[in-house]
Amino acid sequence: MKRAIIYARVSTKRQADDGLPVESQIEHCRTKAEALGAVVAKVFVDGGFSGTTDRRPSFQEALNYCAVMDVDYFICWSSSRFARNHLDAGHYKHMLERYGTRLVYSCSEVDLRTDDGWFVDAIGAVIDERYSRQVASDTRRSMLKAAREGYFLGGRVPFGYLTVAEGKRKRLAVHPTESAAVQQVFSMSLRGAGCKLIALSLNGQGLTLRGKPFTKNAVNYILRNQVYAGWTVFNRTNKRTVNPVEDWVKVLSHPALVSPDDFEKVQQTMIDRHPENVGGQPRSNLAFTGMLRCGCCGSMLQTCSGTGRSRVYYYYGCRGVLSGKERCGFKRVRADLFDDWMLSELLDQVLTPDRMADIIAEAQTRRGDWAKERTGRRTALVGELRAAEKARSNLYALLELHGQDAPNLADLTHRLRDWNARIKALESSLQALEEEPMNLAEMPYIDPEDAAEVLRGLVMDCQDPKKLREFLGAFVKEITIKDDEVVVDYHPECLVTVPGSAKIRSASNWLPDLGSNQGPTD
Repeated sequence: MKRAIIYARVSTKRQADDGLPVESQIEHCRTKAEALGAVVAKVFVDGGFSGTTDRRPSFQEALNYCAVMDVDYFICWSSSRFARNHLDAGHYKHMLERYGTRLVYSCSEVDLRTDDGWFVDAIGAVIDERYSRQVASDTRRSMLKAAREGYFLGGRVPFGYLTVAEGKRKRLAVHPTESAAVQQVFSMSLRGAGCKLIALSLNGQGLTLRGKPFTKNAVNYILRNQVYAGWTVFNRTNKRTVNPVEDWVKVLSHPALVSPDDFEKVQQTMIDRHPENVGGQPRSNLAFTGMLRCGCCGSMLQTCSGTGRSRVYYYYGCRGVLSGKERCGFKRVRADLFDDWMLSELLDQVLTPDRMADIIAEAQTRRGDWAKERTGRRTALVGELRAAEKARSNLYALLELHGQDAPNLADLTHRLRDWNARIKALESSLQALEEEPMNLAEMPYIDPEDAAEVLRGLVMDCQDPKKLREFLGAFVKEITIKDDEVVVDYHPECLVTVPGSAKIRSASNWLPDLGSNQGPTD
């Protein structure tokens, strides 16, 4: 007698209530199996899984069962129960054909083995996907409407609030006890307390965050959450991609625990308390911070400021002198002028035409090496794929020989599933390898002098101090300043042609008069 398996699926409880319950699908599929003269060997059910994805555990289990158990019919209610993505549907229909399993729908008499049946089914698969897309669009539109009307759209209820029913939907309402803790958080922040101090204070009072102690991060999240100013923000992201601000839905939807003015004051306070950290030494916007050393006493140089006629100027000063531990006589260096001059001098050492010619030649060599390495990777992947396919074939042969009487049948099925997954992964790796973007065409001629000039412009115009310091740190180990002499200590593997250290003597532009602590004021 012929063998059949049944697959049933519903996406949501609502769908089950609207006429597609699993039990009804299975009953119709059993009737279809009887009409085909087949016995139902097993029933597979996915509940709460969309047909737009193939990440359905019972669906994959049903396919694997067909692969090893000599199944004649794969029966489901309709094409929409099989898949709602026409590409997935085509892929898995082809897979069932290879297994010798015929796909049958219990709600229709379409014979997929005929040309007409194939055509009708292909059109049906596209219609199913179109319907699924329309449902998703309608659902999103309904959620946007509900958000504009101020309803709570689900998820974790914010601390300080609870939900109250309003018809079939819910709204946020003030929690009678938690709200006081939230208001205390904002009150302490307005008085200047930091997140850690607020968390310690709340924990010391015996207050908890729904049974858990308050932490610095939890307090920070509360202070930045617009929900406490009465706002609900929806459509901020779409599949982890941030939408344009103009597409956000932002409405005053529920009672606020803090006034909008106080909320904005807290946001500004937090910004002022935590200015941008661009890397290197904390809060530094200078190119060479953390790399400079005093040539007189050996202390590191740190940034300090001084007030001129119209604005604040920044300098590199000896840490020993500034802390009062040293009296080495180091005179402060105007930071912005030194940075421009030092950067220009270093680029003269690094971006030489000869060095650029070497880099271009190395790039051409690496393109050839990449081609050889890619060929080797492809050979290895193909070999591994063939070995996996052979192992899978051996399992098929064993199962065909013994059928249900095969020893350790459950283990064999598990191993076959693993080999199928391994083969699919190897095929994906081969496809990715074929699509690697590197172009092996002959590299066009690049003039070394032009390349050096372009790169120099990019570095000199860089407005990100952190990236600039990362670039400089790749070849500069330390810079020592003493009077009118600057000694640069390079990393051994640096790009410059000058080995070891390089001394640069110049008092122009950046070095203040030796008898004065004041640099240029304009």
